[in-house]
Amino acid sequence: MIESILKFLSAYVEKLPQIGVPKDKQAHFIVGAVLFFLLAACGAPTLFAVGIVSLVGAVKEIYDYFHPDLQTCDFFDWLATTLGGLFALAVWSVL
Repeated sequence: MIESILKFLSAYVEKLPQIGVPKDKQAHFIVGAVLFFLLAACGAPTLFAVGIVSLVGAVKEIYDYFHPDLQTCDFFDWLATTLGGLFALAVWSVL
């Protein structure tokens, strides 16, 4: 099952550069999807897993806000992480 999930996910992730999605946002999307799959595979309820993914993305951006010398806080980074989790939820539901 994991192989089919990765194959399905990689088919869509490969299209991201073609539509002009910056590499930073691609990384956030992938991390959100992977985190969702890890949580769901460990038995977490799927909506709870999406909530955790979104919360982790938000906490990371809050951290970045308070450490501007290291990173920049960006709403769209949080959005990309959350969308990665939601995309993974859709894949999980289909498979």
